[in-house]
Amino acid sequence: MQWGGACHRSESSVAFLSIFRQPMNRPKREFVNVDELSRSVSVEQVLAHFGLVHEIAHRVGHEIRTRCFLNCSKTEPTGDRALAIQDHDVKRWCCHSYQCPHKSGGNLVGLVDLLSPGENASGRPRGERFKEVLRTLQEIAGRTSSLAASALRTDAAPALESRPVNIPLADSPNERARGLVNLHEKFITDPAAMNPSAASYFRRRPYLTSEIAAAWRMGYLSRDAGGDASGGTMRGKIVYQLWDEQGRVVGYCGRNVDFESQMQAWINGGRQGAEPVKVTFPKGLHRGLLLYGEHRLREAMRARAQALGAIFVVEGPNDAIRMSLLDVPTVAVCSNRITTEQADKLAHWSAELGGVPITLLFDLDPEGEAGSQQALFELAQRCPVRLGWSRSMYGGRFKDRQPESLTSEEWSVVHSHLRPQAGDDTPGA
Repeated sequence: MQWGGACHRSESSVAFLSIFRQPMNRPKREFVNVDELSRSVSVEQVLAHFGLVHEIAHRVGHEIRTRCFLNCSKTEPTGDRALAIQDHDVKRWCCHSYQCPHKSGGNLVGLVDLLSPGENASGRPRGERFKEVLRTLQEIAGRTSSLAASALRTDAAPALESRPVNIPLADSPNERARGLVNLHEKFITDPAAMNPSAASYFRRRPYLTSEIAAAWRMGYLSRDAGGDASGGTMRGKIVYQLWDEQGRVVGYCGRNVDFESQMQAWINGGRQGAEPVKVTFPKGLHRGLLLYGEHRLREAMRARAQALGAIFVVEGPNDAIRMSLLDVPTVAVCSNRITTEQADKLAHWSAELGGVPITLLFDLDPEGEAGSQQALFELAQRCPVRLGWSRSMYGGRFKDRQPESLTSEEWSVVHSHLRPQAGDDTPGA
């Protein structure tokens, strides 16, 4: 070797020597305490970052329940409480969906990995993906001021206003609301004891016997029932008790017994003033989250839905009650328009029952058919769906009819038409 000449070094020796050429005062790499970073943000802040805070369906204490919105291998929508997230410490979570590969869950780092765009690491990020997740968490923690953070916490402000929830009356913090759980005990179910308008309403619907009305907890609430003012906005109306999927009472709706005459008078008077209201829902109740009769679909009618190979959807409570008497698994949207939440719920049930089609039986008037078109569009994006009838089907036989008016013989006609797709040879009557 020539000390004063060129020295030929191998690549490994260059790499080795370069270690000793680094500045001795080079700053150490910044250390990120991942657990502390995870504790510094709330689940709502993270979901807000990804535009998902409205998905929260339920919260009790630290536990948040939502549908599964993770970028995983699921092929079907889940229930709205499949994903459980603990909003404390490092945000442990797990998915309770039967098809989910993440039943063991993980922490907030894994959650952000499964929410972030790009190829994820199945909730176990490493290398560059791990660094990307940390940058996302740091961005969320740095961007959220203390004021915004308090606004996002459910115990400090109405953080979940974008995701309404129907609280069971029995669990309401309002004592008067809790007392409404048994409002149905004041309902009159015998037409002979009702005022003329309410009695006429029942007599035009012979299937609404006193026994059926009591079983469905519906009936006439007179203006002076019970000697108190409970159920104020429902007084003088035909009232229906409303339940959530678990069968818990969440409220009531009231049907104006004089609606038809009031509407005709309003039209004859040149449509002056406010249009008469047909159905009243109490303030604070979110109708669009409910499907009337859904708790029965989870229980008594589930086997029938599997046998028929269909779930039927109608507009109003009376339609659902009448169809149940024909042994048809039916829920009502309490409108002629379906909501996103109702469509999601129906799609979930369809998947649970092996992909049975949702079958629409909306009223056969112009408004009902317009609603059917909207419902078809919403549901077709989520699950199999079909029309059970229309104004022109069956030779126009059912034009301007409603499901509640179907006789057993007429239902057999509809059922026979649907039977090749339903796969059931037993009449529905």
